[in-house]
Amino acid sequence: MSILVSSAADGVEMDFLRKRIGAWEESFRSLYYMFRENACSVFYVCTSHFVVMFTSVDGLGRSRSYQAYISQSTRGLRSSLKEHDVSFTMPLCRSQVEQVTTEDLVELSEIEKRNLGPTRRMNSFSDVDNTPQSLLAFSGNQNVHGLYDILLNYRSFLTFLNVVDVPVLYCPVPFQHAALSAPEVRCMEIKRADHGTSLSHASSTLNDGHSTPISSAGLCYSVEIKDSHIPPWIICKICALMASKGQSFEASFTTEHTSVSLNTALGVVSQIADSEVTVEDSQETAYTFGIPEAIVSPCLHSGLLKGLSYCNGSYTVSLSPV
Repeated sequence: MSILVSSAADGVEMDFLRKRIGAWEESFRSLYYMFRENACSVFYVCTSHFVVMFTSVDGLGRSRSYQAYISQSTRGLRSSLKEHDVSFTMPLCRSQVEQVTTEDLVELSEIEKRNLGPTRRMNSFSDVDNTPQSLLAFSGNQNVHGLYDILLNYRSFLTFLNVVDVPVLYCPVPFQHAALSAPEVRCMEIKRADHGTSLSHASSTLNDGHSTPISSAGLCYSVEIKDSHIPPWIICKICALMASKGQSFEASFTTEHTSVSLNTALGVVSQIADSEVTVEDSQETAYTFGIPEAIVSPCLHSGLLKGLSYCNGSYTVSLSPV
């Protein structure tokens, strides 16, 4: 009897899993075609191993330029991409170890499978695996679509993801089977130790996603926002809302380790043709990933945003090298 019950339970679980995977594939397919039809210009695919960002920008005339980024990768993932003729670059990689052919990658994989021992090149590959240096950048319709195809069929191509739940999709606009995500929000009132000190104006702080206005009575009002992932359009809207109140505030952020490399202003993302363009001009023309409140400044280079402060209509950012 116990065997029959167990078999029935396994059957129900497998049926649920098949339906869940099918619904996810429909969602991803719907979201990608919205992306290609310009109904959205940015969305994320979040797995337990890496985060993928799809983004597009208006090009010359009516054309659009499509890009995608994988936050971190392994030799196996890069080999799979090359085997399926999906080209990519590694803009954060400081060595030339990845500039090899598909045949090189296949040969190294065969050596590893036969347990013939590691080689110096294989060790070099491992040095960048699952680090910000292993970020992959994809440009052009063919390569971006090739990446989409592999992710859509990830259970066949990326078997290491089969042991976890389906990837989570994030987009600023509704899509098929989408659900609203409600982050955890905590509001606190904090009495400042130096509350006797007179303050010239109201201000606020925002730490780890929480905002703390400081009143003349010496009180700080903290708002802490937590979720597995908080997309940039949410952060931008919160900061824009805080700034619209005319108050100063500070913000600090905790970055999910698998997405660290996506939080950098890469030269391949925003390229200014005229080398004489000023910082102010470059900010106006910088690529914003489809987020109206966001500006990518090329002068920041590869820095991880740790925090920012807003005062008198301008922001000051705190960066950490990647």
